[in-house]
Amino acid sequence: MEKNSLYINIIFLIILSIFSVSINFYYGNIGVFAVDTFAFFDTAYSILINKHPFKDIWITAGPLVDYLQAIFFKLFGINWFSYVLHGSIFNLLITITFFLTLNKLGLKPYYSFLYSVSVAILCYPFAGTPFAYQHSYILSIISLMLFFISIKTQSIILWFLLPITMVLSFLSMHVPASYINFVLIISIFTFFIYNYNLLRIISFLLGFIFIL
Repeated sequence: MEKNSLYINIIFLIILSIFSVSINFYYGNIGVFAVDTFAFFDTAYSILINKHPFKDIWITAGPLVDYLQAIFFKLFGINWFSYVLHGSIFNLLITITFFLTLNKLGLKPYYSFLYSVSVAILCYPFAGTPFAYQHSYILSIISLMLFFISIKTQSIILWFLLPITMVLSFLSMHVPASYINFVLIISIFTFFIYNYNLLRIISFLLGFIFIL
């Protein structure tokens, strides 16, 4: 039974991976908005020619999306494909993380799959191309899921990853990251007070120092 469940989860993960990337590519190639669609195209190109946010160019959000897109341009060329690929990878990231989290929380694989398909449809495709609010929202939701699973599994690695996603969400855009991080910080300190474990605290602090 466990082996069958593993096979089902693997099949669902493969389907979700293909679907989440494909649907974002589809909507990302339908059309453009004059300002929003190209918000990070020019700034990412500027980074490649050694013009950086704050120092040389003005940006409207945190610098993370710009630098990530510069990496995609570097790897896949300065073209529309690499631009939409960036958004598609983040749609893949939230979809797979959501599925694994629901599974870990004990939801049946079929329900986890259905809800994750819904996330893949609703999360990034309405923008299609890289957008700071979407990055911030996705990384904030991942932070929440890491917090829940860290409590459930007591995983030291997840406690290390948690501050990383929290800081990255803020570096994408301060809203909604600031609000979610504020709630998370209070929740984390409350949890540490009532469930004192030095190893977990050290792991969390190391993750915070690492991302800084």
